[in-house]
Parts: sequence; structure tokens; C-alpha cells
Amino acid sequence: MRYTKVNPTHILLCRFGNMSHVEKSTKENQCKGDIIQIHCVICKRPTRHLVMQSVDKRGEEFPDEHDRSFSVNWNDTFQIVECQGCESTNFRHEHWFSENDGSDEWLYPRRSSITVDAKDFINVPMNLRTFYREAIDAYNFGAHTLCAAGLRALVEGICADRNVTDGPVTYENDDGRTTTRRRDNLQGKILGLHEQGILTESNADVLHEHRFLGNDAVHELSRPPSNELLLAIQILEHTLETLYEIPQTAAELRHRRERRNNTDDAT
Repeated sequence: MRYTKVNPTHILLCRFGNMSHVEKSTKENQCKGDIIQIHCVICKRPTRHLVMQSVDKRGEEFPDEHDRSFSVNWNDTFQIVECQGCESTNFRHEHWFSENDGSDEWLYPRRSSITVDAKDFINVPMNLRTFYREAIDAYNFGAHTLCAAGLRALVEGICADRNVTDGPVTYENDDGRTTTRRRDNLQGKILGLHEQGILTESNADVLHEHRFLGNDAVHELSRPPSNELLLAIQILEHTLETLYEIPQTAAELRHRRERRNNTDDAT
């Protein structure tokens, strides 16, 4: 994870010029052995973490080097921490600045109570796995608009992987009668998945929700809420399992059963 943090020293130098004076110090393992409570990426809940290694960087800025009555202070703590439950090792960065309220904390890998772990799909094509993981990353980083667009792109990718280029779209005319035309947009492609027997009608209908989400996010600049995105992610995970993982698992089961039957016949 990369992020941009404004250095308070730069702010003060811009404000007071070269008259300011900065004092910095670095200490190692000042908080080694401490126990802190943070969210565990494996346990999926707040747990006790042991600080195994740490580096503390402190700074103090005096805007006027001749007047020490006023200063600003900051502290950066970098820690390697270990969960005392699952024993997973993570990285923690805490930043404190005297001119702000409270402190900021970053955990690597990024996690929270609503973080989604990307599933390991073995039989899904690599390009689709890339779309899927990037959509998960966008969701976990709070980039909801990008996540919705990524999920829509994943549906497009599934259609392309199955060589579905169009499908029958039914329209209602002004006179109340219906007309069916073949369309090569995403709506038509999703209906084409059902037409070719790749998805059931109900599963194809569900995928249309991803089309709506993506359209709203990209064309209407509407930021979808996290709970809707979470449901959309779960639906697509189910679709990937249905199209790629379950058939391969069923084939492996069939192969093992046939091999066992052949062995029984031989004996």
C-alpha cells in the first residue's frame, strides 16, 4: 500500500522560511515487547499483537530558532507485530502530529472489520482472476466507484472468455407489443450466456445487477454503498465457482470414481 503524507516540516518551512530549526531523533525497539490491540487479518477480529521490532522517529520544529517557547512535534512509529492467536506477522505504522487531533494508523496488509479476502480460484483464467483481485483491492481501499467498474468489467470478461458476443434483448413497443433483437452490449451478452446454456436464467438475471452498478458508477458518477458492493462480489464469486471451479471438481470426482471402479473390477 502506498499513500501520501504531508511532512509538517515542509509546511513550516514554507510558512516561516529558513528561520525554523528542526530536531530529529531515531530510536530502535523502544516499544519492543509491548502488547497492542489491532484487527487481525487472519482471525478477522481485534486480537492481542506483540511488538517484535520497532523504529521510532521523533521530530520537533521551532518556527523561530531564537524562540523556543513555541514548537510543533511529530512521531512516526514503525512496528513488526505478531498476532498472539494465529501467530501471523504484520506491519503497523502509527503517525502522530501535535497540530492534528489524535493519531493515524496504517496496517499492512490493509484490513478492517469489512475487509474482503480474495478467494484463490485455481481454474479461473488468469485475466479474469486479475480483474477479480483488482476489484477486491478497490473495495478494501474504499474505492467503491472503481470496484463497481471492475466488477462490471469482470462480467464482460466472462462473456469474452465464453465467446459470447451478443444475445436476444426483448423490448416493449409503444403499442404494448414486444420485439426481440440481438444486441452486442453487456445486456445482450448476459442474455447470451443463458441462451447458450452457460448460465441458468436466474443466474443471468442476477448478473444484470452488476451491469446496473457499473453503469451508475461510471456514467452517472454514483458511488455505490459498500453493502451493495459486498453482495455484488459474493454473486460474482458464486458465478466463477459455478462456471470454472465446480465443473473441474466434478470432473476430478468422476475420474477418481471411475478409477476406483476399474480397480475393483480388476480384483
